[in-house]
Amino acid sequence: MRKVSCYRPGPRFPSISVTGAHCGLGCPHCAGHPLGAMLPAETPDRLCEIAGRLADGGALGFLLSGGCSVDGIIHIEEYLDAIKTIKSTTDLKINAHVGFPRSGDAAKLVGSGIDSFSITYPMSDRIGKESLLVDDAMARYRETRATLSDAGAKVIPHALLGLGSLQEDIRGIELLGEDHPKSLVAIAFIPLKGTLLEAKPPTPEAHIIESLKVARDVMPEAKIVLGCMRPKGRPEMERFLIENILDGIVMPASRALDSENASLEVVEGCCAIHL
Repeated sequence: MRKVSCYRPGPRFPSISVTGAHCGLGCPHCAGHPLGAMLPAETPDRLCEIAGRLADGGALGFLLSGGCSVDGIIHIEEYLDAIKTIKSTTDLKINAHVGFPRSGDAAKLVGSGIDSFSITYPMSDRIGKESLLVDDAMARYRETRATLSDAGAKVIPHALLGLGSLQEDIRGIELLGEDHPKSLVAIAFIPLKGTLLEAKPPTPEAHIIESLKVARDVMPEAKIVLGCMRPKGRPEMERFLIENILDGIVMPASRALDSENASLEVVEGCCAIHL
């Protein structure tokens, strides 16, 4: 019987944005809109204040994110001392989404004590350029992954399915498999109102299933998780993936859990922390 973890971030693992609701890059698929739902921490002191409150309230940790600058980086350099303080004075776990930082910054980022880094895998240079607005996105991803990993970080690639064709995504996953990642979080495009891609349909079920079948084939030893960003209301798809492919799923539909072929474990917190 398959063992599958059901991750539930919940209020004890909130998301924090170091840029508030602002994003300097404004990618066509999200335009920074998700930042508005995060806790704003636009100064290091504010981050420490929020972290202290979370720790006092029994939180497990938080996602540290924000809007990218035009160079495809979420600049948290001025926050590194604050992060060190948080890590030395609390038990909070920190998962960071920092875009594609340059290699010279890797050691400083890892040295701050961040527990894991969620890095967007762009699938192809075309998708990276048109949807993430990053030139040479595949090379930038590999540079980020390699330098963070070499500095001792736990790096979790996040593959965003559905911005390109199924064939593009399958090829992207095959290329990712050549890096032999220990884990993969698959997320899937959903249209957001007010973005340039709001009229684009959400990623079809078949697209997600076929992409993840390939992921399992080319990454047989990796832990594969279906992440929180994806079209909801698809319990039959989620049940199929739970029973046949996934090692974990974030906030699954309740009907997807009705399975006699999988042993399900509820895990509180961000999936990247546990991978």
